[in-house]
Amino acid sequence: MSKLKNPFPYYVGVNSLEELANKKTRVLIMNILGNESKTVTPTSHQYSGGNIVAGVQFGQGGSVLETNAGNIPVYGSVKEALDDGKQFDTGVIYLPPSAVNYATAELCKHNHNLKKIVILTEKVSVRDARMMRWGCQEAKVDVFGGNCLGIANPHDRVRVGGALGGDKPAEALVKGSVAIYSNSGNFSTTMSEYLKTGGFGTSTILSSGKDVIIHFALPEFLYCAENDPRTRAVVVYIEPGGYYEKQALDWIQDNRFNFTKPIIACVTGRWKKNITRACGHAGALSGGGDDAEGKEKWFDNYFGVGQFNANKIKVSPRGVRVASIQEIPAAMAAVIKALGQKPDFAPIGDLSLKPWFANQFKANYPKNLSFPVTKAIEPYAEQIERVSRQVGAQLPREGMRNRSGATMMNAQTQVTEMHGKTVLELVEHPFGATNLFALTKEMPSKSQLKLVNLLLNYFVSNATSGGMAATMGRKNGATPNAFIGAEVLMTGDSSLIKAVRANISTLIDLFYPEVGKEVGPNAKAVEKALKSKSKMVESKNSASQAKAAEFMLKSAKTYKASTVFTDYADAYLAKNPKACRISLALAALALSLSWESLTGRRITRDNAEELCTYFHVHGTIVANAPANREKNAHFAALASLIDIKVLETDFSETCFRLLFDRAPKNENEIFALNAMLNLTVSNGPGTISGKGAKESVSAKNQIPVAYAGFMANTGLAHGGNGFEAVAFLIERFKDYNPYKGAKGLDKKIQELAHKAAMDYNVVKKQAKVEGNMQYMKIPCVNHPVFKGKPVNIDPREEFIYKLFKARKMDNPFQEFYHKLVVELFEAGATKNVFCVNIDAVIATISLELFWDQLHQGKVTEAEMQDLVFVMFLFARMVGSAAEIADHRARGTDMDCRTPASQCEFVV
Repeated sequence: MSKLKNPFPYYVGVNSLEELANKKTRVLIMNILGNESKTVTPTSHQYSGGNIVAGVQFGQGGSVLETNAGNIPVYGSVKEALDDGKQFDTGVIYLPPSAVNYATAELCKHNHNLKKIVILTEKVSVRDARMMRWGCQEAKVDVFGGNCLGIANPHDRVRVGGALGGDKPAEALVKGSVAIYSNSGNFSTTMSEYLKTGGFGTSTILSSGKDVIIHFALPEFLYCAENDPRTRAVVVYIEPGGYYEKQALDWIQDNRFNFTKPIIACVTGRWKKNITRACGHAGALSGGGDDAEGKEKWFDNYFGVGQFNANKIKVSPRGVRVASIQEIPAAMAAVIKALGQKPDFAPIGDLSLKPWFANQFKANYPKNLSFPVTKAIEPYAEQIERVSRQVGAQLPREGMRNRSGATMMNAQTQVTEMHGKTVLELVEHPFGATNLFALTKEMPSKSQLKLVNLLLNYFVSNATSGGMAATMGRKNGATPNAFIGAEVLMTGDSSLIKAVRANISTLIDLFYPEVGKEVGPNAKAVEKALKSKSKMVESKNSASQAKAAEFMLKSAKTYKASTVFTDYADAYLAKNPKACRISLALAALALSLSWESLTGRRITRDNAEELCTYFHVHGTIVANAPANREKNAHFAALASLIDIKVLETDFSETCFRLLFDRAPKNENEIFALNAMLNLTVSNGPGTISGKGAKESVSAKNQIPVAYAGFMANTGLAHGGNGFEAVAFLIERFKDYNPYKGAKGLDKKIQELAHKAAMDYNVVKKQAKVEGNMQYMKIPCVNHPVFKGKPVNIDPREEFIYKLFKARKMDNPFQEFYHKLVVELFEAGATKNVFCVNIDAVIATISLELFWDQLHQGKVTEAEMQDLVFVMFLFARMVGSAAEIADHRARGTDMDCRTPASQCEFVV
């Protein structure tokens, strides 16, 4: 067939597609050891029966490229390969753009038997492409590309050049009667796969490339397809730019060469029409009529019919144009049927949507819109199955210094967010719920909140047996962060926590494959689990531990909060008297609370397994808060558990009773404490307390030590400074009790604010005269961000102020501050009206709750100072929990160290 005289006014050395690449083709690869070639060439060599005779790698002659079909020798030049007796008719070039012209010249110069060159390189300059075109025309060599993936011949199981057919060409490339010509390399393989669903295989696949100059373009391809006995139809995939397609169709119409076979054409790239910057392939619009719409018209005019419509089929014997490659199989089948012919074989698969994964996000879609999950093909099915057995979030490890996936400070509002909720949103949630939210990223339901209270109160109860370090610390004058931190450090990794963690891990492995995301009661799953060989931790329990375990599991039923885990724990303990009752009960409750977040991949498995470790630390912090543990009635009740129902106490109330050694007078007192704690859980990862926790995790410490890190990074300037404001207020209200009658209250507070402002102005002026800039500043007013306006507002304090007003919870001390900032401005002590900042909320709420006990002599100012600090620790333990869990999930060891280049030595 090569002896045919072809119709082209330039050299074309082939007359049939079967001549492009076949069993006789012998190949030499230029830049054979380059990254792309090293990946693709071994597969091509094996698929093609070992047709690559040699490779060239400049400067690395004498080496080999290993393949399963034998090693390919590597030479330092084309001449060396030829001198060693290596004969080839095809050269494949993987070199960078600037080197392609030289490689082409070298191939043509030294190998006079060279017939074809395949150029995979993208973005070869137009100048070089023209030079290569001229040189290869003179040498009578056909060039394919550039920017192509080469040629494939499924009939002879040969591919030359790039990765047509992917890593498994024998599976992807099935022999048949359709030839593919594609401007896109990757879509070449995709279209061959799609054709199989219509029952069509391929005869030849040519990835033409889409640089500005396409050396073997559509005219040559259609001419060769007409002369190829294996080919009865052609698929073409065309992108904007160039007139090769118009030239081919015009030459057929003008009878320059005969073409009788149908074409299915897909023209893409309408979106490129109006862009000014190169995008995708390097081929450019030539300047008129060669955009996607123009090319669509060329083909529609040739076919005599419009775009293919699967619902209203109309095709011509010449073929039809499709809008997308998904329509190619149906269009091909319609054309072949119209010609009275049949497909090559029975259809293989179909192009219907077969999602391997589906998530309807709890939306109840109609059945026709729902996505049924299809089992993936191998090896993906096995990989998906393996991954599906992994439960929990799988987060990438990265440096987390000064970064957090848990909290953030909004730079504009200065309001902190934790897991997407602002601290203002957290204010009205129960403090116990916030403890769970910090770790699971989900707020508990009302019934779940009762389980949270059981867990937190139990760990407070568990910690009442300690306290020696805290007692000694108090005696020696240590600050609360020190003596409570010492107790936290000593919790270590206790046997109870180890047992709970082990049980949670076993429960996850036992039930996740059975119940998936469904945590509700499941008798069938429980029965199956009981028959398994899984063992829960065994150890003796004290009477109070056994009592607490029984109460927790019964309470889950009472609260209608039973889950597959609580039911299993109940049944398992009934059958296994040696099992550690308390550790299994705690594990069942904890996993019930974290299951939705765990299976929803919002938290890691480690986070779920360690939930009780975090709660254990929270219990330790709260248990060591009371100034006089021996006299605190609620402490005694938790220590003895004589009345087991004490575990049902709302956690906010537990904190209140242990702090103030009394029951709350009303709901407002609990609300005030709860609001203050939630409002101050975090101030973002940049606070020194937050950094202390994160840096401890970075050093790979245990969870309790990380909490101690946060506490070690609090102090009299961060956490303990709230007492300065309390002391200021006590001094100003020493001769007036705002709770002894509402009559004249507002007027009296105004007078106190006026006097405080005048006194401060005198002190400030005197200090400036003396040159003393270290004079006492009024605490809780002004802010480094909320300043500079005529009237300044801290939005966090304003939120609480308005919330309390709405609930008729007017706080006289907060009212005093609001009047004071105005009086300071009117007295000339400030240039504008300062804001009342967030610290005022802590101070005013604390003083209001302590007021009666302070005046009754039941609490000293020193004790009050400690307790104000402790309240800060209560709040920040929650934010620190979120930071610790996040850093454990995302961070890397030592990621918080400061590089030496950022450190400075100061003389």
